[in-house]
Amino acid sequence: MNSSTAYLVGTIFGSIIGIYILHAIWEFVLFKRVMDDPVKGKFASVIAAYFTASILSGFGNAVDGAFNPRGFLTYLIGAAVVGFFAIRRGMKLRDTTSKEEEVVETFN
Repeated sequence: MNSSTAYLVGTIFGSIIGIYILHAIWEFVLFKRVMDDPVKGKFASVIAAYFTASILSGFGNAVDGAFNPRGFLTYLIGAAVVGFFAIRRGMKLRDTTSKEEEVVETFN
């Protein structure tokens, strides 16, 4: 494995971990409380995590004070991977919630 391949693999895994952590923070702090649909809440938290990571990366990698927009491309793969699994989890939560509501309506 040459150095450019190692850099690419490290960047992908790092972006997945970064987006996952920011997604969990955004979801816990805001979107779990604001959104009533789990899929929409998880999707919004991944989008917020993507923009947070990209903007922080852009200012962190600034050379001579200029914003570096490369972070938007760097974190795109991580956001797609985390978003895929987050939306799947939201759909499972939505199905579980709808089944519980049906049981409650049946016994009322």
